[in-house]
Amino acid sequence: MGHPNEYAGDTRWGWNCPRCETEATVSRDPDSETFRWECSNERCGSVGFGFTSRRRARIALREFREAYQNVYR
Repeated sequence: MGHPNEYAGDTRWGWNCPRCETEATVSRDPDSETFRWECSNERCGSVGFGFTSRRRARIALREFREAYQNVYR
């Protein structure tokens, strides 16, 4: 992941799954007390977990999305 002071943009909404373009939600994982992002599409199943804050989860989602889009370039 990037630097802790990295600008995350507007981290409240508008985040999509890198694999299927469905909206991804960010929530607190009650079992581990960390945050996770999860694709809303049941058939996709993409998930990222273990983040210390919502902001970090959304930055990681953005970075994963950018990396995933560059795979086939």
